Amino acid sequence: MNRLITLAFIGLLSGCSNYQFNSNVDKENFDTYFKPSQVTVYDKKDLLDLEYTVLGAVEGSSCQEAAIDLPASEKEARTKARINAADMEANGVVFQSCINFKQDETCVSNVICYGRALKIETPAND
Repeated sequence: MNRLITLAFIGLLSGCSNYQFNSNVDKENFDTYFKPSQVTVYDKKDLLDLEYTVLGAVEGSSCQEAAIDLPASEKEARTKARINAADMEANGVVFQSCINFKQDETCVSNVICYGRALKIETPAND
């Protein structure tokens, strides 16, 4: 009986061996998906004890294009700014401000966050 169950199980598994897995995660976009995690968000007071170089200004925006879409969010705008900072080879960002804009022809709601991309020097282990 056990032998019959084992053979049936092996047959079932081999029948699924030609199954092709499809994912919505694009291989080319895999690095882009994790870019925000490469950039740490710092407060201005955190920078007092760190050595860093300012690489430039970054911004990110979140736009609600239609009334049925999700509202624009500060979280999405900050995430897009972190992606832009990662594109500049930054490993840190400090945000200056996030501004909520009124409805216009393009966006029902719109949030834009402004910040500075930073290259934080990592201390050498002595």
